Amino acid sequence: MGDGLSLSFFHDSGFTRQKCSKCNSFFWSTVEVELCGDAPCVEYSFIGQPLFSKPMNLDQAREAFLTFFEKKSHTRVDRASVVARWRNDIYLSIASIAVFQPHVTSGSSKPPANPLTISQPCIRLNDLESVGRSGRHLTTFEMMAHHAFNNEQEEIYWQNHTVELCHELYTSLGLDGSKITYKENPWIGGGNGGEALEVLAGGLELATLVFMDLEEDNEGDIELNGKKFRRMPRSIVDTGYGLERLVWASQGTPTIYEAVFPEAVSFLTQRANLEKTLENSSLLITENAKLCGVLSIDYGSDLTELRQKVLDRLKALGHSLSLSEFTSIIEPLEKLFAIVDHCRSLVFMFSDGIVPSNVKAGYLARMVLRRTVLLLRDLGVSE
Repeated sequence: MGDGLSLSFFHDSGFTRQKCSKCNSFFWSTVEVELCGDAPCVEYSFIGQPLFSKPMNLDQAREAFLTFFEKKSHTRVDRASVVARWRNDIYLSIASIAVFQPHVTSGSSKPPANPLTISQPCIRLNDLESVGRSGRHLTTFEMMAHHAFNNEQEEIYWQNHTVELCHELYTSLGLDGSKITYKENPWIGGGNGGEALEVLAGGLELATLVFMDLEEDNEGDIELNGKKFRRMPRSIVDTGYGLERLVWASQGTPTIYEAVFPEAVSFLTQRANLEKTLENSSLLITENAKLCGVLSIDYGSDLTELRQKVLDRLKALGHSLSLSEFTSIIEPLEKLFAIVDHCRSLVFMFSDGIVPSNVKAGYLARMVLRRTVLLLRDLGVSE
């Protein structure tokens, strides 16, 4: 492995490269620790103990991010549609870089600005069953980003300055720099790849910094995750900062849904007569979310096992519940959280022109809509 991503920023700022005793991944930290700081190696430690100096909502966190990068000479650009009409391989925008693939990343088109900053709404439906249950999964999220498109004629900035900007952003928002870990984990996606750093704090992944300088090629001499790549004449800074995770970490609520959708959660709890249940279940929800982060569990097969582990932890804390009692409390809340998330997903889909149907993006919208209606009926709420 050599020295991995051995950047001058790390050495100048007192970081050392360490190896996680659980997952054997390499990471950079200013303190000597055994674990990389990522789930499932560690639990969430920010719930009840927010990471940032003040709580933020979506608008405040988004504006703080975009303004920071504007002051660092990035041009703010408007978000693109959640419908990836410029792509023939995906139906929905799944990342900020997806907006620029393949035309800008291939070099055939110029970026709208260079460097730029954006907050791109994204929709991913591959973890649909986990939404509401895990405490952290969303179908729709905003991937905030700063991108720089370097080529042989001009280099805007590359790895060192990318990490420097990331660290300055988070510490300027009040995050203790000693709590930030940078975990090495190469990335591939959309026909490209490169070295990458996952930015971790409090057990939560806050961002991923990708240094995209590879493109898929069956004759390539570089292999990542079983695929062959060749070096591109371009090197692209591809970052992704989770807006909702920033908001969650700034508030330290038991789940991401309460931080991101406070008004919608309040409205729906009233409609479903779950105000007292939510109010009295903070400990249950918190322990559930912590274990979900550690176990990364498959809900289709291991839900009972997860429930039992939560019950064991609650018992150790002096709260004795049967499995049926716990399930009767937690399941309605999980359905409520899923409904709130799905409604936002549908708003983005419909506003960007998707019509529910049997094909392509329309089928995806219909699937989410059907699931939302069924969950509402389960809670006894008229849709």
